[in-house]
Amino acid sequence: MMTREEFISILTVYAGDDYKNGQSSLVESIVDDAIEEVRNARFPFGYSDEKEKESQEKDVLKRYPGSIRRICEYHYDKIGKEGVTTFYEAGQTTSWEKGGTPPSFFHGIIPLARII
Repeated sequence: MMTREEFISILTVYAGDDYKNGQSSLVESIVDDAIEEVRNARFPFGYSDEKEKESQEKDVLKRYPGSIRRICEYHYDKIGKEGVTTFYEAGQTTSWEKGGTPPSFFHGIIPLARII
């Protein structure tokens, strides 16, 4: 199972020369948001207490590290272009599926619900 800190390290390496020392809180925020997005896709009805939230987080860290990593990289690449679906600069056009995280990033995540 990958940890939050490992994802932070992976995203820092992914950023390469673009990463500056003062960006640690930004990278941590991107990782936390990605984990939360995957957790919300997996457990669409939320959680009832902190213990259940921690259990859900462990589940998604174990089952969906690839989805979390892709979402982290996607949002890092879009820094400064949040909400934009098409971007043109210096003769190059970049298009994204939608302004937020594309639904295709959640394919393969099976939602879980429980009966109360």
